[in-house]
Amino acid sequence: MDTKQAKVAFMILSDDPARAIPGLVMAKRLKEHRGDDVRVLFFGPGVKLAASGDVDTQIQELRAVDILPKACGANVEAYGIAEPMSQKPIELLSAGQEVEEFHHQGYTVLTF
Repeated sequence: MDTKQAKVAFMILSDDPARAIPGLVMAKRLKEHRGDDVRVLFFGPGVKLAASGDVDTQIQELRAVDILPKACGANVEAYGIAEPMSQKPIELLSAGQEVEEFHHQGYTVLTF
């Protein structure tokens, strides 16, 4: 049995909760039940979903298992949602730099 910790990055690209929530739930479960190294990044229309309140429960569940969701600051500005995002426990950053880290650190990237 391989006990090596998986490294999985979940990119939430959709603003449709039906598409994104399964990825957020999977991220939580991988960390919670397997101890995997998991990251979550909201990007593109996904930042609108994060700001909407439709995934607040999932965001809190991620934080409860020590996954700190992040979002693309440039997308937040482009969509004009800085105010609602400022109320969310999500770090804003440069998505390009984060994705580059995923590559260099050997993460498998899953998109939802």
